[in-house]
Amino acid sequence: MSKRIPPLLQSQKITFNSTLGSKCVIQGKLVTRDNFHVVGQVLGDIVELENGKCILWIDKYASVKGNITCSNIVIAGKVEGNVVANGTVEVCSGATVSGDIKFERLHVDPNARINGRLSCSNGD
Repeated sequence: MSKRIPPLLQSQKITFNSTLGSKCVIQGKLVTRDNFHVVGQVLGDIVELENGKCILWIDKYASVKGNITCSNIVIAGKVEGNVVANGTVEVCSGATVSGDIKFERLHVDPNARINGRLSCSNGD
C-alpha cells in the first residue's frame, strides 16, 4: 500500500531538519524557525519565529493540544486548539481539528473533521 503524501509536501523538495519522535512528549511552548515534523505529542502552543516560511507537519499519529501559528501547516493527526497560517493549511484524510482555522489558502480532504470556524485572511 502506498503512503499518500499531502499536496503541500509534494509540491517541492521538502526537508525536515527537526522531528519530534513518536515516543516523545513536549509540555510547553515549542518555537521553530525551520520545517518541523511532529510525530509525537505536544501539550502547548507551536509558534514559528518571525519572518519564517516554515512547513509544520502534524503526522497522522501525532497530537497537539495548543494553538498553532506557522506559515504553512499540514495536519494529518489530531489538533485541539486554534490554527493560524499566513500561507496554506492542509487538513488531510483522517485528521481532526477542534478549533478555529485562519488561513490564506485551505485544502480540506473530504474525510477530515473540523469543529470550529474557518476564516480566510486574504479576504477571498
